[in-house]
Amino acid sequence: MEFNLFSFFISGVKKEVLPDSDLWQLPLSGKNIGKSGDSDFTTGHYYLAACRFLSKDNFSVLQTALKSFSSLKPCSGKSGHDTSVMADQIVRIEVYLEKHGAFYHPLKIQVILHSNQTCLFVLNGAVSKQGISFIRNEYELLLKLNKNQLRSYLPQIYGFDFISMDGVRVGFFLGQWFDNYKEFHVSDDNGTRQISIWDSDGSCYYIQVGDSFEIYQQIAGILTYYYNIETFEQIASWHHAAGDFIINMEGDKLSVRLITIRAYLPVTQLGVGEDDQTTYILPSLLFFFLNMTIRMRLDRLNGTSKIVMIDGLVLNEIIKGFLSALDDKSVIYDYGNLRSAFIEFFVQFEEEQIFDIATNNVESNYSDPLEITLIEANLETHCRTLYSIFKNIEK
Repeated sequence: MEFNLFSFFISGVKKEVLPDSDLWQLPLSGKNIGKSGDSDFTTGHYYLAACRFLSKDNFSVLQTALKSFSSLKPCSGKSGHDTSVMADQIVRIEVYLEKHGAFYHPLKIQVILHSNQTCLFVLNGAVSKQGISFIRNEYELLLKLNKNQLRSYLPQIYGFDFISMDGVRVGFFLGQWFDNYKEFHVSDDNGTRQISIWDSDGSCYYIQVGDSFEIYQQIAGILTYYYNIETFEQIASWHHAAGDFIINMEGDKLSVRLITIRAYLPVTQLGVGEDDQTTYILPSLLFFFLNMTIRMRLDRLNGTSKIVMIDGLVLNEIIKGFLSALDDKSVIYDYGNLRSAFIEFFVQFEEEQIFDIATNNVESNYSDPLEITLIEANLETHCRTLYSIFKNIEK
């Protein structure tokens, strides 16, 4: 292993983490050593496992990733059409432990080349039994959803493997790093709701909730973009509290990306086993839409505190994002004008019927008692707002 190429850091801490430091010996789980089976695996073990993954087979995964940078110059002595990047171009690899998620421990990988170019990647790693069970599936889902897409709001991925380190199995996959993108959450300032936007150094700044509505419009568009009209598959198990969506607000243009895919499943069981499922397109789309509008409003204060729902005014923007994505799908699929068809389908129901459908949706898709209680307390108003918007919308 080319260990001398690597240096290790914890994001927000300037000092390098060395093998003789306390941070190196810190249990990766955050628990006291000896209290659980996973806790003996330290931050240092995790760094070394990452080194082994990245340097395996003469840095083959990194070389694949580096080729994705169109700005990289050809290697010295290579033809002008050869954009491959050989391992001997790498001067240094800096590994930053970013945070500890529910299942993964993401690392930012900063590769410095002889050309003074710097390339950033994310290395997602799983150590726990649950994390290990999810990580290969996520890698396969990212491959699937990135394939043959006109646009991509997901990270590109470059390689997956399991690494054994001191008897512990660690799963890794290397992916695209979205530079200058930040996590965001609903926050509370003396009773006034705001949106906090996090920097990697632990600091944050705030914007008014009303100034954040375009974020939710774009997220609705992204989720609808990946919704499969014909199989009824949707990106599932996402949550704002987990920081699944990140934003770049630099300059005048907002950009949103989705960094993880835990599940991609059908919305309903309608039409299962039937040859022709076209009659279920609009009913399934309604289930997807109602569930999305509810989940879109859920967050935890500052990402970790109590569960809250963002202001219902955001529903106007969520609907705009949803309908805009349907316009795009109308071009791809031969089902006519999906926007007009969905609006007509929605308004044929009474408000009470929309509430009943949404109630059944909550019973099917939510298990957290605190979330359910909060949703139920707001669901009638939520559905009334949706119904009012659709009654007055232009097709």
